[in-house]
Amino acid sequence: MLYQRILTAIPLAAFVCWIIFFQPTSVFFYFVLFIVLISAYEWARLSAVQNIYIRGGYALLITATAWSMQQYAADYVPWSILIAVMWWFSITFYLKFAKPKSASSDLKLDKLLVAFLVLPAAALAMQKIHAFQAGPYIQGSALLFYALSLVWVADIGAYFAGKKFGKNKLAPNISPGKTKEGLLGAVITTTLYTLAATFYFDLDRDRAIMLVMLSVIVTFISVTGDLYISFLKREAGLKDSGNILPGHGGMLDRVDSVLAAMPVFLLGFSWWIYSGIL
Repeated sequence: MLYQRILTAIPLAAFVCWIIFFQPTSVFFYFVLFIVLISAYEWARLSAVQNIYIRGGYALLITATAWSMQQYAADYVPWSILIAVMWWFSITFYLKFAKPKSASSDLKLDKLLVAFLVLPAAALAMQKIHAFQAGPYIQGSALLFYALSLVWVADIGAYFAGKKFGKNKLAPNISPGKTKEGLLGAVITTTLYTLAATFYFDLDRDRAIMLVMLSVIVTFISVTGDLYISFLKREAGLKDSGNILPGHGGMLDRVDSVLAAMPVFLLGFSWWIYSGIL
């Protein structure tokens, strides 16, 4: 299983880096829309939509919503991102004590509606970050890579800290493997990573401090994204959201943390560091 995960991860990571660093924002956005399309299809599956054609239509509708907002309703994009951020923070407290219901085949309309909040907002947030530029050091491609790698670094820190020191469960009803010690390890690693990033981005002291604070918040909210998709899977009685990525499961299994982290990163960066990004 580990060998298969590595074989999938290496070319996938290389392709994502190529898209981020060597393609214009327009091309990058269509790549993100493709991810949204697959994620929405899997989301419909987790919401107990049985008919594959209805799943496909639902996925197309969400993808079209994200594309239409970027093309024709740019003034409403900040509101979409703000609402998604508010939703992610509110669901954080719920997931701490939530107990997933027994798996059933009943259609979950509330969860289908949630996807219209979070999937387009994440896509639009990444598009905004990729298009941003402020001076020679803060370019959109590098900033987006930093934001995404912040999630990856958090995962690595949580994994090793949890494996070495993990004793106290973070959300035992949803994800028994996650521990408070793992979360602390994630915060420490992302803080150190961000301190290095502040030198790369050539930030002054005040902005550097704000970026470190933002990285801590993004780390916490990325765990919320992971837990929420785990919550959906438990209520659906499924181990993975899909099987499109050998060794990894579905697309949602890979982007769950990113869905929550990107809108929060964009909003925080816009409010605290550079206002012109949003």
